[in-house]
Amino acid sequence: MNIKGVYLVSGYLSVLVGVLAAACIFRINWMYYGVALSFVGMILSIINIFLNTKYYFDQEKFPKGYLGLFLSSLPVIFMMLIIFKFKK
Repeated sequence: MNIKGVYLVSGYLSVLVGVLAAACIFRINWMYYGVALSFVGMILSIINIFLNTKYYFDQEKFPKGYLGLFLSSLPVIFMMLIIFKFKK
């Protein structure tokens, strides 16, 4: 697979995994899966942003990795809010 293909696949997968991770916030039983998916989504997003910076930075203003990174960070931020709110 060439670099452009890895760039495209990592972009779409980072958004998809980010949406799945963000959807896991709504059930507390699914938070373990949400945090695990967020780590995978963050790795895919970082790969996408890195490849955009290194090879394709003139073709696309806003790579999909930024949206994937935002969506993937939501379960981690939510978990931190829950921990700090109920800490005594």
